[in-house]
Amino acid sequence: MPLTLRYVARSDVGLLREGNEDSGYAGPRLLAIADGMGGHAAGEVASSATIEELVQIENAGGDSDPLRALQAAVKAANDRIRTIVDADPERRGMGTTLTALLWTGEALALAHIGDSRAYLLRDGILRRITHDHTFVQSLVDEGRITEDEASVHPARAMILRALQGDGDPDVDLEMIEVRGGDRVLVCSDGLSGVVRDTTLRDTLVQHEELAETAEALVGLALKGGAPDNITCVVADVIETDAPPSADDTAEIFLVGAASGDAPQAHPERRARRGPGAAMRGLLGSSDGARRSVDEVHEDEDLRYAPRPPRRFRWLRRLAVLAVVAAVAWAGIRLADDYVNDQYYVGDQAGEVAIFRGVSQEVGPLRLSSVHEIAADLPIGALPTLYRNRVADTIPAADLPEAEQIVGSLRREACRAHAPAVDPTPSPSPTPTPTPGVVTTPTPTPSRAVPGQPTTPTPTITPRPLPTAPPGYPGLDCADRP
Repeated sequence: MPLTLRYVARSDVGLLREGNEDSGYAGPRLLAIADGMGGHAAGEVASSATIEELVQIENAGGDSDPLRALQAAVKAANDRIRTIVDADPERRGMGTTLTALLWTGEALALAHIGDSRAYLLRDGILRRITHDHTFVQSLVDEGRITEDEASVHPARAMILRALQGDGDPDVDLEMIEVRGGDRVLVCSDGLSGVVRDTTLRDTLVQHEELAETAEALVGLALKGGAPDNITCVVADVIETDAPPSADDTAEIFLVGAASGDAPQAHPERRARRGPGAAMRGLLGSSDGARRSVDEVHEDEDLRYAPRPPRRFRWLRRLAVLAVVAAVAWAGIRLADDYVNDQYYVGDQAGEVAIFRGVSQEVGPLRLSSVHEIAADLPIGALPTLYRNRVADTIPAADLPEAEQIVGSLRREACRAHAPAVDPTPSPSPTPTPTPGVVTTPTPTPSRAVPGQPTTPTPTITPRPLPTAPPGYPGLDCADRP
């Protein structure tokens, strides 16, 4: 039976942010969320520009390779961010995450970079179908911390991958199989970072209507403090007798920063532009679709009134900047202390070495340094199994454990290259007399008798044992257990 999508999108500025840097889109073929970052560097510009580029996929119609179409759109978004930064250097540092799902009629093509998330609910089981590109997620992947520890880690906001206009974006691409009855959630970390996955599952199961579900999710984030912007897209995969044709008018949702000036997939489609759940309460409408954009901005002005005189605005900005800098510095110090307490064993220019820190890189910044190179223990001397383990790095709880690991590696290398030892010759067996057989004893030289000639006893010179072959070049096993 043919499948189709039903969908809804919601966004809210949250309780602590002054503006919404999230952008969300939901249409007949595309579900996407971009979480802008950069603050004064215009994260909302990066997120809305990214959504605008992604919407062009709907304008282009079907594509034989949906993953290729998504990859091209993501590259176009990254190039556009670079163009914006080049035109206005003050925006350098802005960027955005992106999680996008492209509907093919039978499956969903996924493009993902950053820490926004996508979930699939099937038969009451919620499964995350994206992988966070964050520092704490890398620690979880390596088994250094648990998921619960990651949720309160001081460096949990550190993103390792995003669209920032530099180089080619390293985006995850994957096809997701779906079937009738599935429910999909795409959200920014303003929701997933506040509400646990178990609560998300319960909410998605409990509410049947899409709009009611999206409002409930935003409400949960607001009850949790909403320190960041909240944006979510909820969609149901529906079995239908006849899927809608390309000529049918379809509703689209543009929310967050993209709602101000974002393109529509087709001119005849009706775009629903709303200021978010919190503002909808002021407008007296459940979705904000009945008010114009200008009226929305007027209500937004009233919400934040009264404003300080213009001559004092610089003081307020300076105070906010000082608080942000202090919080950022505290987070960096905590993260630095944590990193400096970590050790692992790895490869340093062909030698086994102990590193301090974690085996990760954030852009050009490496989060570890060489603490000590193991003297005379080349990587090539290790057996293949241990050589591969060192190449993948071996984590250690502390420095003594790292030194124990190096000692174990040295013993394995010395054992593999130990010189061969010549066998000790066994003594000749003494013949046992057999009854009825006469044996001739070996003559024993008699003592010298004066006046009689004596037979000299031959001297046996022992032959030296052959020298043991050398071990692996550069490997030192002397005086070591």
